[in-house]
This record gives sequence, C-alpha cells and structure tokens, in this order.
Amino acid sequence: MMTIYGRLQQWFKNLALARKLILVYVLLIVVPLGVIGALSFSIFASKMEEQVGKYQLQMLKQVTLNIDTYMNELNRLSLMPYQYQEILDFLATSRKPGEALSLQEIDDLNNFVSKVFLNGRVDIMGISLFGEHGASYVVLPESQYMTTYQLGGNTEWLEKAKGRFGQPTFITTHEVKSTSGTAYQVFSIARELRSFDSGDTLGYIVIDIDPAEVRKLLSQVSLGSKESLYMTDSAGDLVLRKEKTAIYPVIEGLSDEGVSHHKVDGKSLLVAHVSSEVTGWTTVGVVPVSVLMKDSFVVRNSIILIGGICIGLAVLLSVFIAFRITSPLRMLRSLMRKVERGDLKVSFPVRQWDEVGQLGNAFNMMVSHLSELGYRLYETEIREKDAEIAALQSKINPHFLYNTLGSISMYAEVEGNREVVTMTNNLSRLLRYSLSGRKETVTLRDELDHVKGYMTIQKMRYDDRIDFRLEVDESLHGCPVIPLMIQPIVENAINHGLDKGIGEGRIQLSCYQDQGLLTIVIEDDGIGMTSEQLSAMRKRLDKIHDLGGTSGNGLMNVHRRIRLHYGEQYGLQLESMPFQGLKVILTMPIAFSMTG
Repeated sequence: MMTIYGRLQQWFKNLALARKLILVYVLLIVVPLGVIGALSFSIFASKMEEQVGKYQLQMLKQVTLNIDTYMNELNRLSLMPYQYQEILDFLATSRKPGEALSLQEIDDLNNFVSKVFLNGRVDIMGISLFGEHGASYVVLPESQYMTTYQLGGNTEWLEKAKGRFGQPTFITTHEVKSTSGTAYQVFSIARELRSFDSGDTLGYIVIDIDPAEVRKLLSQVSLGSKESLYMTDSAGDLVLRKEKTAIYPVIEGLSDEGVSHHKVDGKSLLVAHVSSEVTGWTTVGVVPVSVLMKDSFVVRNSIILIGGICIGLAVLLSVFIAFRITSPLRMLRSLMRKVERGDLKVSFPVRQWDEVGQLGNAFNMMVSHLSELGYRLYETEIREKDAEIAALQSKINPHFLYNTLGSISMYAEVEGNREVVTMTNNLSRLLRYSLSGRKETVTLRDELDHVKGYMTIQKMRYDDRIDFRLEVDESLHGCPVIPLMIQPIVENAINHGLDKGIGEGRIQLSCYQDQGLLTIVIEDDGIGMTSEQLSAMRKRLDKIHDLGGTSGNGLMNVHRRIRLHYGEQYGLQLESMPFQGLKVILTMPIAFSMTG
C-alpha cells in the first residue's frame, strides 16, 4: 500500500505545474459537488420516504379504525343471546347426539336467528349455538338448521374462547360448507356465554361473516401501484388480503404500529403496520421502495445532469486558468535553458508585479550579475596568474631565512655556544613545519615533534622554569590530525597561565583513545580562570565565527578548525578554577589511515 502511495506521490511531484493545477481544480470542484449532490439526494430521499411512511401509517390507522367499528357491531350481535332467556335455557339443557328439538325450541331458535338476520346484516353467512351439555343449533350458508353438530374438545377457537372469559374471540378466515357441499370463505366471531346467576359456562355462539365487507373497507386505501394490503392474526397467519393487490410473503414479527424496512427476495419494501385492539389482528401495508422513490429518481437524474454540466464548464475554465497562470513560467523556463547554453543576452518581460513578475525581475538581475561575474572571473584568472608568478618569486625568502639560521647555528657551534645552536635548529624546524606545503592533515607524531621543538625553545627562554611532561600511547602516533592544532594551546598556557604567575610552572600534555575518540588534554597549573571568565570563554567557543577579543584567539581558532573539519560534536572543552590552572580537552574521531 505504501509503495502505491509513494508512486502516486512521486508521479504527482513530477507532473507539470499546469497539470497539477488542473488536477487540483478538478478535485476541488468534483469532490465537493459530488458530496453535496449525494448528501442532498440522500436527505431528500430520506425525508420523502419518511413522509410517505407517515402517510401510509395514517391511512392504515384510519382503515383499522373503520374495521374496528365494524367488528364492534358484530360483537354486539354476539351478545344478543343474553336478551333471550329461552336461548340461555336451551343451551343449558342436556342433549344426546341426534335428539330432536321440540316445536317450542325450534320456534324460539328460529325467532332468535331471524332477529339476528333482520338487523340488515347481509354479511352474516351463518349462526351456530353450542351448549355445554350437547345442545346445538347450527345455521349454515344457504341451508336449514341442523342439530347434530357437536363441539370437539380440541377445536382451536373453542380453546381461545374459554380463555377469554366471555370476551369475543375473532377467528381468522376459514372455509365452511353448506349441506349442498358448496364451500364458503368466512371469518367468525365466537363468544363464551355464561349464566348470570351461577357464572357457569352455558355454551357458545359463533357468527360466520362474509369477508367481502372487510375487503371493501381495505379497498378504500390506496398505497400506490404494486401495493400489498392484508391482515394477519397474532400468530402471523394471513386473515384476508385486499383484492387485486400484489402478493408478497407475509412479514412476521410485526406488533403495535410503525413503519419499517424489510428485504424480501432482493427487494427493499416499506412496511407500515397497525394492530387492532378489538380483534388483535394487524393491518399491514407493503409498498416497494422503488415505487415510492420513482419521483426522487427524477430529482436524482436532474442533479446528475446539472452537476455534470457545471463540472464540465468548471474543468474547461480550470484548464484555461492553469495554462494562463503557468504561461510566464514556461517562458521563464525557456529563457533559463538559453542561459544554461551560455546565452546571457536574454530578458524576461515583467508585465505584473505578482510572484511570477518578481521571479522574472530576479531572473533579469541574475542574468545581469552573471554577465558582470563572467567579466570579473576573467579578470580574476589573469590576476591569479600574476599572483602565482609573484609567489614563485617570493619562495626565495623562506630559503634565505633557513640558510641564515643555518649560518648562525654553524658560527655558534664553532664558538662552542650549544644553547644558541639548539635554539636556532629548533626555530628552523618550527619555521619549516609552519611554512612548508599546506597539508590538510599530518600524523600525531609530526604534530608532537613540532610541540617538542617549540617547548625546547620556551624552556631555554624561561631558564627551565617550565616543567613540560608528555604522555602518549605509541599506537596513536600514526593517527591523522590537523596541523598546528596542539602548539597554539600550549602557547596559550604559557602566555596566559604561566607567564603571569610566579615561580615554576608545569604543563602536562596527554594523548589517549577513549570510546573511539582521540582525546588530547593540555593542562597547566597557572592562574586559571574565574567562573565568570570561564563562562564567557565557553560562550565564545559556542560561537565559532566570533574571533574578536584580545585573548583566547588560539583556542578559538583551533576549536573552529576542528569543528569545520570533523563536525559540530567535536572541538574544545575547558575546565578551570582560580589559581588552579586551566585544562583544555580536544576531542576528534580517531583514524589509522597512516602508519606510525
């Protein structure tokens, strides 16, 4: 993943500036417009779906209320036996299977049934009365009454009616057959009938109703094309379905009321449902979301079309702007290529004072300076030739000085003055070491020999008041070091430490290896430094370009040369206390490129 990202990043970096601008413009236009369009359509579709769901739920509430009103009327019919004592007495009688009814019983029962039908209920298909002790009177659709029906103990509706304690029980759509064998679809309302005196169960009344009336109520609701409107009982079984409606699988687990989404056979369905407090049945309205959102698709297509036109115009405008902005830069690039080929007679036309104009003006100044520098370089080369000739001529001066010192040494040796001989020989070697070729590095042995010669002269000068001690690991003799690095530190110890003191002085020079570093320590027992002087000197060492002041220039120069040669983490460290001397520690990386 990081490799792909790195390649894309590198590709973008190498892209032409105009193309970068076009790409950035397109992203800044397409992404916000796309996000805004998607969010707008999503919010619009969500709100539209929410409103449709509310409307759908409201319609179902209204139709459920109408159905409940209708069911309450049927419920009142199931209470009619309590108005006729002879009916209650009939249900309380004990009957044997097939036992005939008396003429009075037949007259009373027919009278009761007639009054039920006389209420104008053309939707009632049949009435059944069942006594607890075998009495029965059943009127089937298009049939005469029958008295041979017996209640079975495992009848489903009977179990429900017993558990309702006299409350009505609504039986879902089922099939009943007349005596002629014709089948009819009905749903029923059943009620347990009890004695007012004892509260014992006398029997049951069952009224069969034609579902056409309920379907007529359902047909008053229209949820759109491909709608499905049906009713289920508490177990989720289908009670009845609106005619001429789409058929979807019955959705289970619906209770109370609400609107929800369901996925059936890959289709997203918006389902509204309302449960009836009277029947316990649930009225369910199902509509495919694609049908509801048909109008929203028009809005979506309009957004896409308008957005596409806007994006196209914006891209064309961004291309024009990008090439217009980068045109001066392309011209400047062309002029710089001419300068690379040596053509300095070019000039960038500055027409505006923005960043590009300022860059063009700087380019013109650079070309002008290059022309001037070219002339100066030519003049400098001529002067360097003259300087080389003068330098060759001046080399006679050091040789004349060496020869003069040699003559002094010879005359002193003839006269037997060994001190003068020693001083002139050491001074000659010092001059030769300092004035010989400008080597970048020398061995530590050469540098220490130079310090020894210098200390020989100083000891003679100070009448052996200086005690110079040298400790060095012989394995370090071949280490390459910067020339003239130790002698200025030793000279500083004599001039600023011992020369201002009284009596003899000691200078200790130690060279050793420590954790891969070459460490050189020069320590004297002179007057030292106060804490203020030491702090000031350390601050000056931190500023390696500051070479001002009247003292410590030797330390500063050595510290600066070490840092410039090896790095910022190397250089000098100072330790001192008043009248207890100064300790200078030089550190640098160790190497053995030379042999000792």
